[in-house]
Amino acid sequence: MIGYLGAGALLAGLVMGGFSAVLSFWAGWRENPVFVQIGRRAFYASAAMILVAAALLELGLLSHDFSLAYVTEHTDLSTPIPLIAAAFYGGQEGSLLYWALVLGLLGSASLVASSSLGVRLSAYAAGILAAIETFLLVVLVIVASPFDLLPVTPPDGLGLNPVLRDMGMLIHPPVVLAGFASFAIPFSFAAAALLAGRSDAAWIAHTRRFALMAWALQSTGLVLGMWWAYHVLGWGGYWGWDPVENVALMPWLATTAYLHSSQVQERRGRLKAWNFALVILAFLLVVFGTFIVRSGVVPSVHTFAVSAIGPWFFGFLFVCLVFSIGLLAFRAGSLASTARAAPTVSRESAFVLQNLVLIGVIAVVFWGTVLPLVSGMLGQERVVGAPYYERAAGPLFVVLLALMAAGPLLPWRHAGFASLQSLRWPLAVAAIVAAAFLVAGVRSVPALLAIPLAAAAGTTCLVEYSRMGLKLRRSRQGWAQAAAVVVRKRRRYGAYLAHLGMVVLVVGIAGSHFWQQEKDISLMPGDQVSVAGYTLTYTGAEQRQLADHTELVGAMRLGDQTLEPARATYAGLGGQSLTHVAISSTPIADVYVVLAGLNTDGSAAFVIFVNPLVSWIWAGGAIIILGVILGNVGERQRVFELQVARVASPLPA
Repeated sequence: MIGYLGAGALLAGLVMGGFSAVLSFWAGWRENPVFVQIGRRAFYASAAMILVAAALLELGLLSHDFSLAYVTEHTDLSTPIPLIAAAFYGGQEGSLLYWALVLGLLGSASLVASSSLGVRLSAYAAGILAAIETFLLVVLVIVASPFDLLPVTPPDGLGLNPVLRDMGMLIHPPVVLAGFASFAIPFSFAAAALLAGRSDAAWIAHTRRFALMAWALQSTGLVLGMWWAYHVLGWGGYWGWDPVENVALMPWLATTAYLHSSQVQERRGRLKAWNFALVILAFLLVVFGTFIVRSGVVPSVHTFAVSAIGPWFFGFLFVCLVFSIGLLAFRAGSLASTARAAPTVSRESAFVLQNLVLIGVIAVVFWGTVLPLVSGMLGQERVVGAPYYERAAGPLFVVLLALMAAGPLLPWRHAGFASLQSLRWPLAVAAIVAAAFLVAGVRSVPALLAIPLAAAAGTTCLVEYSRMGLKLRRSRQGWAQAAAVVVRKRRRYGAYLAHLGMVVLVVGIAGSHFWQQEKDISLMPGDQVSVAGYTLTYTGAEQRQLADHTELVGAMRLGDQTLEPARATYAGLGGQSLTHVAISSTPIADVYVVLAGLNTDGSAAFVIFVNPLVSWIWAGGAIIILGVILGNVGERQRVFELQVARVASPLPA
């Protein structure tokens, strides 16, 4: 029954989504507000049907309805209930339904608030969102339905992949998938603005929060993915430049560029075409990444198996690419800025340079990702590893750190000598940190560049906060008035807090990358080993029988702590096994212990890492998200060219 109801709900959603797309485009062309409203409500109805289908699939999972192929393939009776619920997005079909659900809900929220943009723009935005949703529903109905029924209902399922049997499954996949889905909303409004002939910044004012939301979700998803890989995979790292990691990073980079360059359009009326292009690029990279993940054409530990979904997403990518390039080319002549060129030394120029560097990083990552595919088509598949990305993208990241240190202190117009004097503090801090490293014996050029520049960027944020404090003190305002000033400028100071979080994260990445120490060793019970000043004692191994698996645990004593790295074996899943890492974490360093197995002589083989400053990465990610939230909750968006959103600056039709 659940299978039939779920399939019916998806089919109903497909019909309503297609109707919404067609009617919204027609209503926008005719500028008919009544039909615009009907088209919007059809989108809401489609989203409601997707929500019903999602609830039915979750019900099927929690009730162990093994008549559904999806439930059988991704759960079994021994799977804990939280992980059964998480299996909703753990497979190909379910994750696609989750994507459609997020797009439907967030798209509905964006359309509810879009009426102030005018009939045409809001109608076209609804049409584009509905078209994207309709494509996803076509795939779900025709190609990869999560409600396919088995001819015979088995007594038990196949179970969730052991790697996914971790509480990280509850937080990383839903967040990163929601981030992917969210990028469609800024794209829809940007494309709608081009279709409607609107060159003003109203679409930026409306979609900036959605772009920030997508960026924040993707930021959170990336950091959670790093945390999950670090705690589960047992390789001592958190980022391996895997193709699926890369395709999640590239839209984030493009949106980072957009969030900065959009300020130039808001304040100075420049970079109109560039902002459109960045939003479109972010969405195209999302579709490309989805094709990579769901087609299996590029080798990765994260991709789904080769399936019939791949060609559909390749076709969708082609359609989106042709549509976007054609739209930009059609409007290009009318998007040129009439404002005076920005001075070479100014905040505008710093933003432009930052954007170019970010595009360079995207190009580096994109080439490294597609190289196996391109080289394989030419007869010999080649795969690049971390050294390629470090050599090619590393210098660009150093430039970005320098811009983070200098850019916020430059004025919007020409920077005179007086304004450049404010750079003395970050320069002084960078010099002091570099000198201290040299005295301490550090000779690694990347370390001598990255960490001092990160310190300089952090100093810039503190300088800006100190300026705010001095202004409030000199104004001799009361606490209530001072708080009102801070609240009014929360977007600015929230951005500095996010920058500060990025500095903390970068220091954590640099410290753990440059000074990680590793030791492979076999120990008998009672033996000790020292790594980077930490002494561990192996006390013995034991076998434990748990509900759905067995664990071989090798206990290690570190001071007053007992670390228990283990190897888990799932007999019900064909004997699949995975590592359970033991980590002792402090703000200074992590002691990271992996049990490799038992040797024939009774000793246990361990891999021990000491990873400096890893906890700074997780703290930096939290500060970034806090800065985004504090800087934008409740903010009324400022628009450079529009004070009233209904006023349009038309482009030639």
